[in-house]
Amino acid sequence: MKHLLLLFLLFSNTTLAMHHSSDDERIIFLLDLNIIEGQSSKVDDLIKRLVSNVKETEPDTLVYNYYSNEDGSAIFLYEVYKNHAAAEFHVDQFLQSDFMPEFVATFEIESFEVLGTTTDQLRQKMIGFTDDHRSIMKGFKS
Repeated sequence: MKHLLLLFLLFSNTTLAMHHSSDDERIIFLLDLNIIEGQSSKVDDLIKRLVSNVKETEPDTLVYNYYSNEDGSAIFLYEVYKNHAAAEFHVDQFLQSDFMPEFVATFEIESFEVLGTTTDQLRQKMIGFTDDHRSIMKGFKS
C-alpha cells in the first residue's frame, strides 16, 4: 500500500491513471533498496552508470528512475517496461552484466514488486530477487 501512495505522489496522472485492459502490456518494477553499510560512496557513480546503460541499450524501457530519501540511506527504484519482452530483456541484460555483482554488493533489496502480467519464464529468472508478482485486478486510464 505504501508503494501505491508513493506512486500517486511521485508520478503524473498520465502514468498512473491508465485504463488497464488486456492490451495494456506494461510491466512495472518497484524496488525499495537499502544501501549496504560502507557502500554509500559508490552509490552515485553506480546509479549514473546504470541509468546511462539502460537509456542507451534498452529502447523499450519507458521509465527508469532512482529516488532517494533525505539522508541518502534508502533508494526507491521505479521501472516501467513497454511490455513483457522489454522487461525480460532488461532482466537478461542485468543478470549477464558486470553491474549485477556490483548492484548486489551495494544495495540490499527491502522489497521488490512486479506489477503486470508476467510469464513463468520471467518469474523464474527473477527468483533470488523477488517472487512478488501482481496482476491488475481493476482500474482505468483516461
